Formats: sequence, C-alpha cells, structure tokens
Amino acid sequence: MDFKIKHIILWPKDKSKKERILSFDLIKINVITGDSQKGKSSIIPIIDYCLGSSKCTIPVGIIREKTEWFGIVVSIKEELLLLARKEPGIHSQSGDVFIFENVDLEKMPRPEAERNVEFLKNKLNEIATLPFLTLSDENDIESSNKRASFRDFSAFQFQPQHIVANPYTLFYKADTYQNRERLKNIFPLVLGAIDKEILYLRQQLKELEKEHKQKQNELTELKKITSHWFYNVKSYYAQAKEYGLLLNPSSSELGWSTQVYITQLSEIPKRIQSQTLTFKDIDTQAAVTELSNLFKEELNLSHEIGSLRQRLYKMTRLFESEKLYQESLDAQKERLQPSNWLVQLLEPKTICPFCGSENSKAHDEMHRLYNYQSKISSTSNNIEKSSAMLDREIVKLRIRLKELESSLNYVRKQRTELEIESEEVRRSRQTEQEIFRFIGRLEKSLSDYKLTHENNDLESEVKALEEQIFILRRKIDPKSIEAKLKLALNTISEKINRYADFLGVEDADQPIELDITNLTLKKKSGQREDYLWEIGSGANWMGYHVATLLALHEFFIDLKWNPVPQFLIIDQPSQVYFPEKIVQSRSEDQAVEGQQSASPPAFRQEDIVRVQKIFTALSTCLGLTKHSVQLIIIEHADEITWSGTEQDIYVVERWRGENEALIPEDWL
Repeated sequence: MDFKIKHIILWPKDKSKKERILSFDLIKINVITGDSQKGKSSIIPIIDYCLGSSKCTIPVGIIREKTEWFGIVVSIKEELLLLARKEPGIHSQSGDVFIFENVDLEKMPRPEAERNVEFLKNKLNEIATLPFLTLSDENDIESSNKRASFRDFSAFQFQPQHIVANPYTLFYKADTYQNRERLKNIFPLVLGAIDKEILYLRQQLKELEKEHKQKQNELTELKKITSHWFYNVKSYYAQAKEYGLLLNPSSSELGWSTQVYITQLSEIPKRIQSQTLTFKDIDTQAAVTELSNLFKEELNLSHEIGSLRQRLYKMTRLFESEKLYQESLDAQKERLQPSNWLVQLLEPKTICPFCGSENSKAHDEMHRLYNYQSKISSTSNNIEKSSAMLDREIVKLRIRLKELESSLNYVRKQRTELEIESEEVRRSRQTEQEIFRFIGRLEKSLSDYKLTHENNDLESEVKALEEQIFILRRKIDPKSIEAKLKLALNTISEKINRYADFLGVEDADQPIELDITNLTLKKKSGQREDYLWEIGSGANWMGYHVATLLALHEFFIDLKWNPVPQFLIIDQPSQVYFPEKIVQSRSEDQAVEGQQSASPPAFRQEDIVRVQKIFTALSTCLGLTKHSVQLIIIEHADEITWSGTEQDIYVVERWRGENEALIPEDWL
C-alpha cells in the first residue's frame, strides 16, 4: 500500500512558538543522526502514537512537557493526510484526534479535538481497504479480536532500539501473548495466501452452513412428527367418527392404506372453512344452537380484529419511518439553505486573483447543490402528502378497531350469560371445544404431512444449500491456501538469505526459514535446526532482523493486494558495532581536540565496513523495489556509516550541536 511518512510535526504548548517540522524523502533512505538524549528514539513512538497506538510510549520528559499535539503527514497515493493526537498528560493515552486532508504546510490549521481514536483506526482500516471480516472461525470466542487491523501492521513498520538486535523478539510489539496471537493470525493475509475474495467466500460459507443447519433441523423435526402421526392415523379417524365429523363414515376400514385415511380426514378442515360442519351427536336444543352461533361470531370478530391490528401496526411503522425520513430531509435542506443566497452571488466565471485564469467550478458546484436542494424539497413535499394520507387511514383503522372490539365484548357477554343459564349447555360447549381442539391437531398433522411428502420445497432448499456449500468449500480449499503460504514463506526465506549475505551475517549461505508459528527465524545447519536465539552474536541478531524486514517489504511489493504500508523505520542498527555511549564520549573528546568527527580513527575498520554493509543492504532493497519502499534510519553514527551509498541517502536532521535536538531551543 502506497502509504509513507512525509512529515513529523510537533505543536508546542506555548502557542506563540512555531511548530517543529521534520520532512522526509519518500523514495530514499532517510537518516536522522545525532548524539544521545536528543530525541532520536522518540521518532518511532511518535509515529506509532499518531497511527492509533492504544498507549503513548513517547518518553516522558522535555518532549512531552513542551508538546501539546503530535502529528504526522502521510502520503497516500500522492495525497497528503494529517493525523494528529494530543499529548496525554498524566494519562496513558489521549482519545483526542485531529485529521486534516489535502495538507498544505503553509495553510495548515492548529489541531483541535474533533475525532477519537476509534474513528482514526476505522479511517486507517478504510485506507488499507481491509474487509470487516474475521480471519478465524465465527464460533471462536475470540473471533472479534481476529479481524485484520491496520494496527497489526506496525510489526512490519518499526524496529526500535530494543528490538533490532533482540534474539527473542523478531517483530515490534510481539513480546506479549495477545499481540503474538494477532500477528500469527494475520500472516496468511499479508503474505497473499488468503485474499479479500477468500475472506468473503468464508463469510458466505459460514452463513450458508448456518442456514443449512437450521433448515436441516426443521426437516428432521417434521419427518419425526409425520412418522409419529402415521402410528395414530386410525385413532384420528375413530375420533372424527365419534364427533360426527365424517359425512359418510365407513363401517369397516379393513385394508385401508394410509392415503385413504388422509383423503377422508382432509375433508374435515375444508368443510370447517366453508362453514358446512354439523355436529350430529350434539344436542340440538335452541340454547345450544344459539351458543354455537355466538361462538362462531366471536371467532370471526377475533380474526378480523387480529387482521386490523396487524395492518394498523404496519401502517404505524410506515408512518414513523416516513416521519424520520422527513426529518432527515429537512436537516439536509436546512444545511443547503445558504445555496439559495450563494448561487445569486457567484458569477458563471470568476477570475483567480493569483493566476488570472477563468474558472467556473465554484459556480457549477453551487448550482449542483442548489439543484440537489430543489430535489430534496420536492421529495419532502411528496412525503408530506403521503404522511397525511397515512394519518387519515390510521385514524379510520383505529375507529373500526374500536367498533369491532365493542362488538366482540358484547358477543362475549351474551355467550357468558347464556352459558350460565344451563349446565347442559356448558357440557355441550365443552364437547364443542374438544372438537375444535381435535380439528386443530388434525389440521396441523395434515399440514406437516403435506410439507414433508407432498411439498418438497424444504427438502429441495436443503439440497440446494448442500450444493452451494460444496462449491464454496472447493473454492476455499485449505490445501491450496496452505500451498500458497508455504510458497510465500519459501520465497521470503530465500530473500532473507540474500540480504543476510549483504549484511555479512555469519554462515549466511546456510538456509534460513521464517517461522510464523513461533514468530522467529529457524536456521538449518545440516540435520540440526537452530532458532534465532540459539545462533549467538548481536551482529547476527541485528543482521537477521534487518534482513527479515527488508525481505518482507520486497515480497509485499509484488502482491496484487498489499494492505501493509510501504515504510520501514529502524532505530540504531549500528549499536552492535558502535554503542551510543562510546560514540558520544569519543565525539566529545574529538571536539575538544578540534578533530573532525566524520571518521573517528579509534573505530576498527572492520566494524566500519560492517555498518556500511547495513546501508548497502538498504540501498539494494531500494533498487529491487524500484524505490517503492521508504526507509527511515535513526543513527548515532555519522556519514562514515553510509559511505558508498550517498546517492540513496537523505539526511533529515543532524543533532550534534549543543542546541540541536528534536525540541527546538526556543521552546525551552
């Protein structure tokens, strides 16, 4: 991803002072060199903090005491974006974030708290075009923590002083369990073994498997119910005959098939719907007949009330939705109101006071906003008319509902009074209720039978889902992903060996392997495998750290989709040859004696050559990637260390004098 550091900006707490700006070259090896306690080691924490770090690791002291806002200007496909965060004070971090697009250093405003860290992280994820999809199984209880995030890529961006020659930790912030697990989780994605398409297919597969399981359970349950119903089909027929529900009951069912029983029983619900059902064995006294009629009327009223309530609910929801949409349109119309005034002020063509060219962009843009406001007004008027019609309809429905509820209460009151009058009526009513309950059970059983035997829609859906799942599993193919990952690791391991040779690592010809399970390197010496911490020598550890990061960035460049920013910052890789305290003391001694500090005679020539190899490897990486990777090196040694690669070097700052440091003298 074309994402590089263009500037680092510090805003002082004393607003009368000018901001501090460090500017970087996008295609060279940027070097910040100087003595200790000048602020060099704050560069990585400042950039990391501005990129959404959950904790501010900028060293406490003069830098944080004098700085109110820390910011970086990043270049994203030649567009400049400012990302700034406030100094947290006594807290571990500040949630105040300022983001400014299309940066112009001469017209850049002072940051103020407009956004929060969560917005910043989401913005960076969008820039990296990272999908909001988990990289693990959705059933994993930690799946929410296994989505790829821009923050995860810091492992490939930074090599601070305590990491660059660390035998136990190869990647930045991989010294905690949670960060190690996240890094292991994203490796298949950043190495191209898994791409966005595979993630989308995985998501589809999870959804299809969930739907298949649900429908399969429904189908299994229906088959169980139907299987059980077959054993009771004769009992249903006997009960129907007892209640007088059969028009022409047979005296003998000997030899009947299940289908014959189903045909006979299926007529009962149909006759109920057509209201031709008669109860032959129930007393036909007038009270019973009247009670039966009241009960039917009660059922009809209840059904109608239920339908009206459902319709009223839907219309009310629609009315509320239109009201919310109306409010949204009104808000938009209010924001666009100034366009009525501005469109009259702007001429079709205006002359730029600086270059004298004619330009109609402002006039055209304002007319576009004015036309958009007109469309919003038209839509708003239509919604007002629609809302009025809905309101009238809702009022009518409520009136009708009250009428029906009043009628239902009246019928229920009549039925209750009639039931009280006769014990015999109550007994008849009880029998009638039993019949209706039986009919309900019968209708449900017939429906289940039809669903599983006559209507094959559910079974067809299950089969169709199984076919889709089979196709997706073939597309995802874990073996293919594993093969791609293995090929990527082999390619990266070969590149590590090549850079290790440039850096003068001992036995660089022996195969080295990137182990993404243990997040370290594994060296093969004959039949033995040695991990990084077993190899020994600070120079070797530093060499393999630098070789690994350069190899990864070279590999990232060749990927079709690369979400990893194309910059790498290494803090004092020469420390294994020139410890900073020694360099500082010797520089001070030479200054007293009036000597030049560019080539200290006290250093061994062998160590100087080894440090120069570091810059040779960096320069080689620039050439192999066609200067696509931005390299930033923080060093305490000076020009002698990059002798021979001057054409690729851009010295950002040199902090050697008494008043030369990250924090300007006039801030103090």
